[in-house]
Amino acid sequence: MGYLGHSWLSRSVTRRTALALFGTTALAVGGSVLLPGCSDGFGVEGDGAATRLLVKVPRTGHDVVFDEYISEVSQVIETMARAFEAQSSAAVHVEVEVFEQNQYEEAIVGSFDGEHAVDLLYGDYFNMSTYIHSGHVVPLDDIVDAGIRDDIPNLFWNLSTVEGKVYMMPYLARQNVLAYSKNLFRRAGLEKFIRDGEIQSWSVGEWEEILDTLARELPEDVFPMMMYAGSSQGDTHIMTLLRSYGSPFFDETGHFCLSRPEGIAALRQIQRGVERGWWPPHPENLEIEDCSSLFRNGQLAIYMLNNASVGRYGDAVGLVNFPGGEDGRGCATLFVSGFEVFDNGDAEKVRVAKEFLSFVYHNEELMSYSAGTLPASRAVSQKHGNAIPYYDLFKENSDRIVDFTGNNPDTRAVREIFFLVIHQLLMGNITPEEAARQLDEQCNRAIDEGVKNSTLHE
Repeated sequence: MGYLGHSWLSRSVTRRTALALFGTTALAVGGSVLLPGCSDGFGVEGDGAATRLLVKVPRTGHDVVFDEYISEVSQVIETMARAFEAQSSAAVHVEVEVFEQNQYEEAIVGSFDGEHAVDLLYGDYFNMSTYIHSGHVVPLDDIVDAGIRDDIPNLFWNLSTVEGKVYMMPYLARQNVLAYSKNLFRRAGLEKFIRDGEIQSWSVGEWEEILDTLARELPEDVFPMMMYAGSSQGDTHIMTLLRSYGSPFFDETGHFCLSRPEGIAALRQIQRGVERGWWPPHPENLEIEDCSSLFRNGQLAIYMLNNASVGRYGDAVGLVNFPGGEDGRGCATLFVSGFEVFDNGDAEKVRVAKEFLSFVYHNEELMSYSAGTLPASRAVSQKHGNAIPYYDLFKENSDRIVDFTGNNPDTRAVREIFFLVIHQLLMGNITPEEAARQLDEQCNRAIDEGVKNSTLHE
């Protein structure tokens, strides 16, 4: 049974949406609602002929502009699963399993080729792109027809493609910038930096002025800005901060290049921030969630937010790009989420999983459930863009987006190295030059190893 259990219908779809998706005959058989895990005409229980798909999804908050009952992505996936079952002419059962964000390896790699192996994965590209190089993820070009191709911008297809083949299907995206507490800025006398209705970009000099002023003027238990290196969670935001002096982070071959002067300068600023009081105490031991809690409690002035989460704070926050970028105008990152299909040795499951995705991407209602953040679908954006909070603001900021993966075939291996080096830098155990050398040498070794070991499904 999926995450929502037998109450999925009442909590995840409105009556209007349910009728549009399934029709009245699909909603009721013999006067009862069709429920996941119950015996019915689709062979859900007791029918060995039923094709069973296991969809795995990390626990992720999600809002939908037209459905107030949706609070997690898993509810959307459940809705897709039940709709697909209802329209299928064959016996199909789709189980939706939710796992925690820090359990990708256990949930996916740990189940390869076993009884609990994933058939369909929904998640963030930067977490799931690694699996493409394991040989388990199948190309999806055969279901990307002209209509689907034209409905989704090339940016998303480029991020979904490896060596000319589509391995991931983009569904939605979140753009990440920084948010500052207007109240704490006012308390520190920084009113001149507060702007409404825009995503600002501050120069390096302005950043130093702001952080020094916050460190000097705020109470002892209130801190200027996020910083953490307790694990790999949230490390992509620290990577983005390393562009503050104009470092491209990756060279033209997709390798780390932090040993250049701009990279060393950014690493030096991160280390200097410890003694200048820019970060919470002992940031090397903090997790990103610790900083999130501080920000929510009014004890942190600057923290990372995206277009999907900024609405929780309303007018209490202002927005600013990460410092730096090659042109000095600041930068942002784009987190794309979507689907992968895995081959576990059962050709029929692969076929049905592809059929599931084809059904979803040709269904206007199901694609519309991406409307709450930045939809991958142009049609959904055109229909719901005006209702999506901050949609136009983040769309206008899209030219600030930088690539934080470098098409790395093993992002997870690189991330396990990265945070450990930043941890040592924040402790003062290594110099910025040593940190740059270690990051370049060790992360580039992992990148090369990933390229060497990459196996793509044909």
